[in-house]
Amino acid sequence: MKKPAEYIKGWLADILRTDFNKNTKIRNSIDIDNKTYILNFSIINRKVDWTRGTSNKTKDNFFVPYFDYDRMKKSYVEEELKILQEQFQLGNILLFESSKNNYQAVGFSKLTLREFQEVLMHSSCDFAFIKFPKYLPYAKYYVLRQFSKGLTPKPKYLKTLKYCSDREQSYAHWKYFSILYPDTAINKLTNSDGLEYITIVDYPTGSNI
Repeated sequence: MKKPAEYIKGWLADILRTDFNKNTKIRNSIDIDNKTYILNFSIINRKVDWTRGTSNKTKDNFFVPYFDYDRMKKSYVEEELKILQEQFQLGNILLFESSKNNYQAVGFSKLTLREFQEVLMHSSCDFAFIKFPKYLPYAKYYVLRQFSKGLTPKPKYLKTLKYCSDREQSYAHWKYFSILYPDTAINKLTNSDGLEYITIVDYPTGSNI
């Protein structure tokens, strides 16, 4: 009688002979004595779409507030952002709808990396955004997209949450968003750093939408 390992080897050999050009799901079961071993193996060819966004890092090694919220109510996101504005003196924050029940927020006040990470830890942002910034050659970036992703259009500007702050502000980020979303340009900076460099990032997403 064959041992379970021998059955599994034969099953794996069948997998290697399978054409995976299309989405494939293999199910098999092996009866040995009075036991049934159920084996599941799935390979999904995910569509990869490229999109474009920006890093929140400034030329002089500070970070502006970037937030990414998934599957949350708009009212809750707004309430939390207002609390964070006051708690960390974040200045004005732009609110965007990236897709249904998903939101992004962008500020221009400059923070140290430690300060920015502390802000994120006090937020309800998407866990992956907080813990796993995008790694590019020699650096890691907190990135938000500002352009379409597959069939999903670019984020829609909703409103500006206003708050006065004495922090220095990133002119490069303010100018970029003012060009991309002209309605935001009405809110001028009060303590601009005068720098004009911003990191634009093209990156793949594994989304099928």
